[in-house]
This record gives sequence, C-alpha cells and structure tokens, in this order.
Amino acid sequence: MITRVLLLALGCAAVGWSVKRWRAAVQAAMLLLVFEGAIRKWLLPGAQDLVYFAKDALLLGAYAGYFRSRSRWPYPKAPVLYAGLAFAALLGLFQIFNPKLPNFLVGMLGFKAYFLYVPLLFVVPGVFRDDAELARFLKRYVLIVFPVVLLSVAQFFSPAGSILNTYAQPTDAGSISTFGSSKFVRTTGTFSYISGYTSYLLTTTILILIILTTTRWRFRGNLVVYAALGMVMLGIMMSGSRGPVFLLAVVFPVYWWLAVVRERQSSQTFVRLLLGVGLLVTGLTSAGDQAVTAFSQRASSEDVSSRLTFPFVSPAHMLPYAGLFGYGIGATHQAAATLTGGIQNPWLINVTPEAETGRVMLELGPLGFFTVYLVRLALAFFAFRQALRLRVLFHRAVAISALLFLLVQIPGGIIFDVTAGVYYWFLAGLVFLAVRLDRQAVLARSSVLAAPRPASPAAAAPVSLRGSG
Repeated sequence: MITRVLLLALGCAAVGWSVKRWRAAVQAAMLLLVFEGAIRKWLLPGAQDLVYFAKDALLLGAYAGYFRSRSRWPYPKAPVLYAGLAFAALLGLFQIFNPKLPNFLVGMLGFKAYFLYVPLLFVVPGVFRDDAELARFLKRYVLIVFPVVLLSVAQFFSPAGSILNTYAQPTDAGSISTFGSSKFVRTTGTFSYISGYTSYLLTTTILILIILTTTRWRFRGNLVVYAALGMVMLGIMMSGSRGPVFLLAVVFPVYWWLAVVRERQSSQTFVRLLLGVGLLVTGLTSAGDQAVTAFSQRASSEDVSSRLTFPFVSPAHMLPYAGLFGYGIGATHQAAATLTGGIQNPWLINVTPEAETGRVMLELGPLGFFTVYLVRLALAFFAFRQALRLRVLFHRAVAISALLFLLVQIPGGIIFDVTAGVYYWFLAGLVFLAVRLDRQAVLARSSVLAAPRPASPAAAAPVSLRGSG
C-alpha cells in the first residue's frame, strides 16, 4: 500500500514535470516503453497497473505542455488524413455510449486504446528542434537494443520455469510459449509479452534503416549500427515471431526502389547493402545457430498461410455479427473484463477474433472500420508522397523508413498492442517532423543563395546541410 501511494505521488510529480519539460517527457516515455515490462515483471509486480499507465501520464503531460507552448508550427496539407482523424474521434466518442457495452468504463478504455497516442503525430515535430537533435536521439535509441537482446539470449537458454521467463501477469512454467516441441522458450526481453517485444524489434529495424539510408549503408562509422541490426535479427529469431521477418520481406522492394534506385550512388549503395546483409546472415547463422534452427522449424509450421491471410478475411467474417454500429468501442479489449468484475460480455462469447481488423469491425461496425483504415491508408500515402518530395537525404530517409512501418501496420495491431500503437504514431510524427525540417533547410539554402556575395573569398563561409542529398 505504501509503495502504491509513493508511486502515485511520484506519478503526479512526473506529470507536472512533463508539462514543463514536454520535449524531454516524450523521449522519457519512449525510453520507459522499452523497460516498462521489466519493471512490471521483476521490480514492482504489485503495482503493475500504475507502472503500465506511467508512460501515458508522461505523454498526457507532454501533450498539455506542447499545446500551451508557442512551439506549434503550420502542419502539412493532408485534408483526408485530418478529416478521417476528426470523424474517427467523433465516432469513438459516440461509441462510448453504445448500449451493447457492459458499462461506460469499458468504452473509456476503448477510446484510450484507439486515440491516446494520436497526438504524437502533432507533438513529435516539436520535440526535436533540428537534424542534430533527431540524429542524436536515433543513434542513442537504437543502442538500447544491446542490453534488451542480451537479456533475450539469457531467457532463450534458461528453462521455462526460470524467473527470467515470466510475463507481466503471473503464469506457471507450462503457460510460457515455447518453440513447439523444443525446450527453448520464445523470449520477451524487457517487455511484458512477446507481441510488445516484436513490435519494439521491428521499430528498431526501422530506426536503424534511417541511419543506414542516410549514410548510404557505408561501413565506416556505422559498425555499431550494423551490430545493432544483427542484434535485432537475433532477437526476432529468439522471439519466434514470424511476422516481422515476413513483413520486412514484403516491404523490402518498396525500400529498394525509394532508398536505393532513386538515390544517387545507387549501385554503390546496393553493393554495400548486399554485403552488409550477407555479413549479418553469416554472423547470425554461426553465432545464433540454435535460435535460427528453432525459428525455422516454427516458421515451417502448417498454420503460417492461414495466419498471414487472417487479418484480411477476418473483417468479412465479423461483419454479420457487428451489425451497423458494432458492440461498442473497447468491447473486445483484453482488459475489459477487469472493468466488469470478470464478467464477459455475453454477446461476445465465442465470437471475438484474434486479428485486430476483425476486432475493429466487431467493435465499431462497417462505418467505423472504414474510417479507422482510411486514416491508416491516408497516413501511408502521405509518407509516400514525402519520400518522393523531400529535398534532404536525411529527411527522405525518415519518410521512407517510416513508410515501411506504416504500410505493414495497415492490417497490423496498433490498437490492442500498446507498444505498436506508441511507435506507430511516433513514427508518423517523425514524418511530419521531416517535412518541417526540410522546409527549414530549403529556406536556409534559399536565403544563403539570395544573400550578397562577400567582399573577399576569405569572408565566405562554406554552407553545409546535415544529411543533404
């Protein structure tokens, strides 16, 4: 009890701090997102709910601090995206009062799941004031993967009953996911569950691609970044999740076209990319052969094709049950039962699908489903346009890499997987940030070109733009 009171007091102080230091608060929330699961599992298991909402408190304070500051800037033109977001939010508010919901709190929980992290789209562009700040954040953030995956390695070689192999909710050794008949467990790293861990690994891959694309996959100065990419691949193997590997393979042609073929020095970049990937695969198969073997056995299981197609067919299966307005926002949320005294919604027995696409259809009905996925399509299209239009290589790299994540998450899970949801809107905000920084770079270049020439050559200072194309 004393621990919970102290945590609540600390949380209130953190909210006040995040209002004043909203830029630092957003970055602190992104850091907490990585280690929140470890705190819940091992440090404060008796206060899991408070720890779970800690990042939300930081972000809410940061939102308040941002919107009361003078740091707002003209947002790019994206009328379809803005209209879709506004209509989806209104529809979400309406759905809170859906009579099929067990109670009002379930609707509030659902609204939070859908919309709490959307403001990152508008706040993140103000968090980083220039290219240097963003580059420093990216390089530091991807380095976090080393301790996270090293913990994953320890989990992989530990028995299922080890204290290292536990989920946020207490379970016995028999409930820990393994690689089928193999003795090895599917690891979670510092995260509460496998889904959050794989979302983190996929996002880290995207952030690493920003760095490597900007430097055109050069080895000099990027050895640590290459090592981080190798750790990510090792972490994916040990998680046993096939989704990230398949999704990266699907969107690789998009990356190859935008980040290699359309850029200068494309042939040299492609050769470095192939060499880098080849070295990573060689190192992975030699250093992590047991993980690769366990992963390949799981990847060849019979349910692969059905799991890949299920997100696309699930909405059609759920449409007859959903009706016009669905069961209400939050009706299928995994935490809804805690707000109803453990009583299941009687309408959802034997109906709730696994794929998020089907759950959105079941909760919001066809109109809500269309609006939610219209926003995702509009956001991906906006990022694609910026990948073609931005002038500076660093900014194009941000847009291209973020586009990959936005594409794979169109049928993905960003509502009921909190980790994926935070990263989705954070990366979308990075695209908006890239637009702002690119405008500033173009204006700065124009002002320099328009300035009168100095009287002597010695007075002329060289002009350079970080990551310019």
